Amino acid sequence: MRITVEKITVHTKRTFAIARSAHDAFERVILTLEGNGANGRGEAAPTAHYGQDADSAVEALRSVRVEDPWDIEGTLAANGHLPPASKAALDGALHDLAAKRLGVPVYRLLGLARPAPVSAYTLGIASRETTLAHAERLASYPILKMKVGGEEDIETVRAVAESSEADIWVDANEAFSPEEALAVVRELAGIGVKLIEQPVPAAEGPRALQAATEAAAPVPVIADESAIIAVDVPGLAGCVSGVNVKLAKCGGIRGALAMIHTARAHGMLVMLGCMVETSLGIAAASQLSGLADYVDLDGSMLLADDPYSGLGYEKGRILLPETPGLGVEPR
Repeated sequence: MRITVEKITVHTKRTFAIARSAHDAFERVILTLEGNGANGRGEAAPTAHYGQDADSAVEALRSVRVEDPWDIEGTLAANGHLPPASKAALDGALHDLAAKRLGVPVYRLLGLARPAPVSAYTLGIASRETTLAHAERLASYPILKMKVGGEEDIETVRAVAESSEADIWVDANEAFSPEEALAVVRELAGIGVKLIEQPVPAAEGPRALQAATEAAAPVPVIADESAIIAVDVPGLAGCVSGVNVKLAKCGGIRGALAMIHTARAHGMLVMLGCMVETSLGIAAASQLSGLADYVDLDGSMLLADDPYSGLGYEKGRILLPETPGLGVEPR
């Protein structure tokens, strides 16, 4: 088994700003497994918020050992030292390789129907005029997710909601204190948004999310930064409407399935999200999109220079090919 690790830099079409940061370039790491005439690829999308960066992901992935690539569970367990984003790359590469060898898409390998997800398209924090112009250009997209970090951004949400026919989701990325969040979510509910994501810092605990969820009702509140892996989910049951599952947080497809099944066991909604990733990373998450209530897999749609092809994008809909594996290849 030949193992290669490559660091790449991708750029967004416009600066991507959220409550805690703003970037127009992202470093990603690609793991490739090659053997017996087939190859499998996976993407690591590390973020500083979770204590990871591209250089540490490269170092971690160079330590990967694969004895039997068919043994996905055993290989992931044997490489359990990997941080989550790096583990997601290994997980993706193993699934891609196995499905290619079997001649089926990954969703078939998992026993799932072919998904046809409709994703939200994210609008980063910007001036009201810039955001309104951007929303107008996206008039054919049925769901717009808006990042917010302060009261001025709430007014921008109001302006977009009044001018757009799209469903509006709002993501605060932990921007508001528990006290501030109560008024914010009530205001957003009054505006008519359809979903609110992580209004309070994860460090404030489940009770702060519960108070925000009760204040926002009937609009669902989804935990993101508070829900990293499956063991985080039970403690949020009854405190939040659902959880945002991201492969880069939970370690890939297997970790995501564990989160999804745990959430369902507790009667919770499931949102499937992403980082700013190439089509390779988005393709891995998309295999599971039929299991989610909400899909936010627009990471590659935001890129100016996506280095992979294979996925189709049509007004927010992600079109997965029927080709074996994850369905994407380098351009």
